[in-house]
Amino acid sequence: MKHPPRPSARSQPLALHLLEVGSMDQRLIGLSVERHMKHVLRLVTEPDQARAVLIDCDRQGAQDALRQARLLRGVGIVGYAFNPRERNNAFPGIEILNKPLALDRLPEALDRAIAAAGAAPPTIPADSPPPAAPPAPPTLGEGVQADDADLCGALEDLPPTPGAPLPDKAFFEPSDYLIGTLAQAVRTTAELGRPQAIAGLPRIIRIEPKPAPTCIAGYRDNQLRPLSMAQLPQSTARIVPAPSFREHIAGEVACAAEELLWNVAAWGARGRIPAGHDPYRPVRLRAWPNFPAIFVSPHALRIAALWVRSHATPVEIASRLAIPQRYVFSFYSAAHFSGLLDLQPPPPTPAPVESAPQTERVPDTPVAPRHPAPSPQKPSLLSRILRKLLNAV
Repeated sequence: MKHPPRPSARSQPLALHLLEVGSMDQRLIGLSVERHMKHVLRLVTEPDQARAVLIDCDRQGAQDALRQARLLRGVGIVGYAFNPRERNNAFPGIEILNKPLALDRLPEALDRAIAAAGAAPPTIPADSPPPAAPPAPPTLGEGVQADDADLCGALEDLPPTPGAPLPDKAFFEPSDYLIGTLAQAVRTTAELGRPQAIAGLPRIIRIEPKPAPTCIAGYRDNQLRPLSMAQLPQSTARIVPAPSFREHIAGEVACAAEELLWNVAAWGARGRIPAGHDPYRPVRLRAWPNFPAIFVSPHALRIAALWVRSHATPVEIASRLAIPQRYVFSFYSAAHFSGLLDLQPPPPTPAPVESAPQTERVPDTPVAPRHPAPSPQKPSLLSRILRKLLNAV
């Protein structure tokens, strides 16, 4: 979200229900609405209380959610997806916004959807779907898949070799997210050797130089994650000097700046790489991340084990591990901001040098081996006395 939304002319906020939206997106949207859009939107928990619904068209149950929403009289329907053009055929008649969702565009889209719903009668599908089969018992890891798209996105893979123009959705601008401000604050702390703080958020994040930069904050992971994934309006997060003598407040936790940078970057990337980086550029992992203290994205251990050995491009790593590129891109972004990525080109491999055949040179005259001349040994005192006695006889 580049700019705060303009105040709406409506007398009260529009009631919005999130239908078939992942848990991460629910917290992200709820946080943005609570902080920046109270006068425009309010979230409701029941569909019959809403004037509009928002559907994540990339989720498996999105079409069932659309059928359910169309039974609501006069309720506007808006969707959002990573590739709206591909979803238009599966979700006809509704406006689909791009992911990541730009909330400053959402109120106008909802107004258009409400106007369209009021002008047309509620449509009931002519062909009612067959009765649903009884749900199968959940399998291990089924719940993780739902959050997987929220954490690492659902972007399609890039071509295996460079050539075609790369889509903008494969990149993100760090300055639009918390990671950009946090990385700048850590650099400023290290350069000046004085504590800095990030203000303008629900809680202050302090960075102290110490022997190594340390971050002190009062966020839990379930609070920091949606904040890291949201696009922050300009000037929301500000870097200010922090007093070095301030005592820790109850609930604050200190951690290495490298660990917090990793988490915030991994959550903000959502399967993308920073703008200006080349996914076809060979890089190398300097060292293993401290996995017990950081967020571990899918396949992170396998990626680290392969990338720490030699230089390779993110696209090559994904191909060699046979995994979607978005997992490698999230790992790449986290490793870059935490300082674990070596962006220098690999050293050139020296070409084998063919040695010329050596011919044995026979000297004209034989040269005798040189041995050091023995140094004259001085006779001992006892031998000199014995010699004098013998001469005296």
